[in-house]
Amino acid sequence: MSKLKKVLLMCTAYVLVAALAIGGTIAYLQDSDSDVNVMTLGNVYIEQIEQERDANGNLVEFTQDKPAYPAVYDTEAWADNGVEVNGAEYKVFSDDMKNVVDKIVTVNNIGKSDAYVRTVIAIEAPDYDPEDLIHINYNGTDVVISTPVAVKIDGVEYVVFTFTYNEALAAGEKSAPSLMQLFLDKDADNDFCAKFGDTWEVLVLSQAVQTAGFENAKSALDAGFGAFNEENAAKWFGDVIAEHSVDTWDGTVDTSWYNDTDTEFALATAEQIAGLAKLVDDGNTFEGKTVVLDKNIDLASLLFEPIGSYRNDTAFKGTFDGQGYTIANLSQNTWELNNGYYYGDLGLGLFGKVKDATIKNLVMDGASISGESAMCGTVAAAAYGDCTFENITVKNSQVNDYQYYAGGIVGWASGTHTYKNINMDASTIIGSQWGDFGNASGGVIGGAGTSGTYHFEDCIIACQIDAVNDVVSAYQWYNYRSCGMLIGKVGPETIVQNECTTVTADNVTCSNVTVIYDNWANYTYCEFAGTGYPYVRVQAGVSVDAYSNVRYGHPTDANGNTVVDDNHVHNDGEAHHKLIAFDNLFGGPANARYCYYGLSEHPGVTVIYNNK
Repeated sequence: MSKLKKVLLMCTAYVLVAALAIGGTIAYLQDSDSDVNVMTLGNVYIEQIEQERDANGNLVEFTQDKPAYPAVYDTEAWADNGVEVNGAEYKVFSDDMKNVVDKIVTVNNIGKSDAYVRTVIAIEAPDYDPEDLIHINYNGTDVVISTPVAVKIDGVEYVVFTFTYNEALAAGEKSAPSLMQLFLDKDADNDFCAKFGDTWEVLVLSQAVQTAGFENAKSALDAGFGAFNEENAAKWFGDVIAEHSVDTWDGTVDTSWYNDTDTEFALATAEQIAGLAKLVDDGNTFEGKTVVLDKNIDLASLLFEPIGSYRNDTAFKGTFDGQGYTIANLSQNTWELNNGYYYGDLGLGLFGKVKDATIKNLVMDGASISGESAMCGTVAAAAYGDCTFENITVKNSQVNDYQYYAGGIVGWASGTHTYKNINMDASTIIGSQWGDFGNASGGVIGGAGTSGTYHFEDCIIACQIDAVNDVVSAYQWYNYRSCGMLIGKVGPETIVQNECTTVTADNVTCSNVTVIYDNWANYTYCEFAGTGYPYVRVQAGVSVDAYSNVRYGHPTDANGNTVVDDNHVHNDGEAHHKLIAFDNLFGGPANARYCYYGLSEHPGVTVIYNNK
């Protein structure tokens, strides 16, 4: 008897979120990382959770690459104890049945609106499993399972089911499980297992749509995504698989796609993105033209020249539509791009300079931008004129600069700007270089001209601001002078007592903007006598060690010991772990240098303090 072929179980997760506006406008967002997925029409946000039991029966994150052998059992039997979710128990197969694989799928509604949800499972089934050798365990109480359909996805044969939840999933709630377990029949032989190749693929996709305006889950989900059938099932999975394929940059440049007659260009390789940078740097503004992204791009952390140049005054003036795709691992720094040090005229970002431009439908993931006296932003270093930034997510990224501007979207902004559906994820850090307390660091914009107007709409800003308080300097005004969750430096301003300035942000309007602070904002400071700048921030930063003063390194306590941890001694009256929490929506103003204060509230902005 031949040895049974080893097959590894691979499960891929996708999320589709739809929101329907009055009149039936449909939009959706797809994400293979199961991260927070944002669609502001209807304010629907869900995440898909996939788990298994550990040796103690506790639910833990599902792990890939499990061997998938035919089950070993005499008869199918249930375990005495099931899996508990939301206080209810759900049946699982007995441990006496060997080679049964846990795949416990739930959905969290992390938005503010109730949602109808269904989960779609595509199980690889060679020849569509005519002998019924593939089995699943699912929750038959809280979900309605569809009749399966046979679908070929990317050339592979699958059997596809939908699990539609009977009731709407309330905001903040976790669903009951849909799929629970799966296994190969004990009669599955080597010939059957060989048809899988090296892996047995299971695709899991969850869909959600707002409840408002719909009588039931089926009508809402069908309106948002179409009815479940062979054609739509193939499209759902085919689209997301294509959506999440990636082209990786090899460092070369391709401009062959461009011609002088077309007004729209589709780019599907990283080399073509680098080619766009070269074309704009050479003076082609793309005014009146549209560039669309047709694939996810991985810039592979290779040094990327921005599209357009602030220094050379070459701006992109067209429309860039990312179509929901991701540009990953953008990497830039002042010293390599400059080939030396230049003060104040370098712009770092995907775009070095834009003017009268629209940038939309884009995800920036894993950007790393480090500047010295530069304008730095993940999307654009500098933006002028009438600009729109819409449907943009930034995650797992870091932007920091010394003395100038660091912004989550734009480094320096001037003109009439709209920022709509901006999602700055908590995994992103915007801040200063080397603990500089004067750098302008903003969750969306680093610095904004006082003569411009700036509108924020349907934004969620949860990024971290690596802010340093003035107590580390000689000023001791106890404020974060140039940092804000929306804009680091902005005007106009009002003069108040002691010649200090308070920003008013009268040129900023907001609608349905949410700002979220987490524990990172609880900055604390320690005081040490005998140094010119006696305070240090306790928390380490992007470019500064814990308990470090950028001017004096690690201060010493009364006994002359270097302070690098909590085991230090203070003189009488010296502050220890003084809490000065960061709480600025806007810092500034842009034309003031020393004593000024920011704003912690603004019309149209909801602030959530998870750090209190």
